[in-house]
Order: sequence, then structure tokens, then C-alpha cells
Amino acid sequence: MDKKGAKGYWISTATVTNPNLFSQYVEKVRPWLKEFGGEVFAKDTEPQGKERTEGANLAVICEFPSMQAAVDAYESDYYQEISKIRKAATENATFTIMEGLDEMAKLKRAMGL
Repeated sequence: MDKKGAKGYWISTATVTNPNLFSQYVEKVRPWLKEFGGEVFAKDTEPQGKERTEGANLAVICEFPSMQAAVDAYESDYYQEISKIRKAATENATFTIMEGLDEMAKLKRAMGL
């Protein structure tokens, strides 16, 4: 874990069933993400769901400075508490934490190696 220069990502899809409740989650999570160096990297309210995500009306990717930061953010007491709001406001949610490519891997890919 935490390859040199590799970022960490949260990848989530869901069907938002209670927009008002979900907006409460967004109000709490968005400023809090910055404490862990996180930010919303991509968001789509009309994703093309495939393989058990067909009904999703939200897909979000959050980027963190490292895999460890992404894991620490998710496992924090505060996030565990506010994630209850997200879970109550959605159905068929998926949530994955993954590590991006490290700087050397990016360089090799750019060079066609």
C-alpha cells in the first residue's frame, strides 16, 4: 500500500432515493473531505450503470493524496457516523477504495513501456 506518488480513491455508485436526506450528507462530507486532503474528482448524476449498477443515478470519485489517507478518511469515526446518512438516503450503493498508479508507472505508460 502507498506506492510512491500514488493517490487513493473512493469510487461510489448509488441510487439516491431521498434527495433531501442525501443533500444533508453532502453538506457534511464536502468540507470534511479537505481535512484528509480529499476532493471530489468526478461526479455524474446520469452514469451508465453496468453489472449491478444499472439503476444508479449517482457516481462519484473522490481523490486523496494517498491510499492511506483514503482508508483513514473512510475509517474515521466522523465519516462512519455521517455515512449512515448516505446509506439511509440511497439504495444499491457500491463503495470501493483503490490505489492509483504510482509516478513511475505513469511515466512508463506515457513512454509506451
